[in-house]
Amino acid sequence: MAARALLALLVALMALGEGLAKPIRFHQMGSGFAAPVPASWEHLQQLEFRLALHGVKVVHSSRCPKGLEGLYDHRIGQVLMCKNTMPAQAEIHWNTLAHEAVHVMQICRQSAPLSKGLDQLQQKMLDSTPAPEKLHILSAYPPEQRLYELEARWVANTFPPETVMALLDLSCGRPGRRQPTHTLLPQLMAKENG
Repeated sequence: MAARALLALLVALMALGEGLAKPIRFHQMGSGFAAPVPASWEHLQQLEFRLALHGVKVVHSSRCPKGLEGLYDHRIGQVLMCKNTMPAQAEIHWNTLAHEAVHVMQICRQSAPLSKGLDQLQQKMLDSTPAPEKLHILSAYPPEQRLYELEARWVANTFPPETVMALLDLSCGRPGRRQPTHTLLPQLMAKENG
C-alpha cells in the first residue's frame, strides 16, 4: 500500500516537472544506493574530455560538505567533483560524473528531461529504482527537480560508460544535427538490448 502510494506520488511529481524552467543547480548527494556500472579511471578522463568539448569544465575539490558528491552549475558551465566525500573507487566517481553529465545533457536539451513524453520509459525508470532511493529523491529534492534526478540516477546506474558518452554527444552536439530528444534513450536502449 505504501509502495503504491509512493509510486503514484512520484508519477504525479514527474508530470509536474515537465514544465520546469531552467534549474539553477543539479547536485548529487550521497545516498548509498548507487549500483555502479563497471568503469575505470580512464573512462572518467574520457568523459571529462567530452564534457570539455561541450563547454563544461570539470573541477575537483577536497573541501566539499559531507554528503555532497558532485554538482553541476549550468550558469558557469562547471561540474564539481568531490574527492573528499567519495571513496577512491573509479566506479563510484564514474557514477557521480555520469549523473552530472546527464544534467548537462538535460540543459543541452533546453532544460528538458531526456525522457520527456516517454511515459513508458519513465515508468521503467521508476520501477527499476529501489524504494529507498525513490524516498531519497522525494525527500532531498524539490518537486520540480525530481524527474531530472530520477533520470540522472537511472542513466548513471544503467548504461556502460561508452553509452553515456554517446548519449552526451547526441544530446549536446550541434543543434542542427541533433536527433529529436524523444528518440535518444529508446535508440540507446535498443542498442544495449540488441
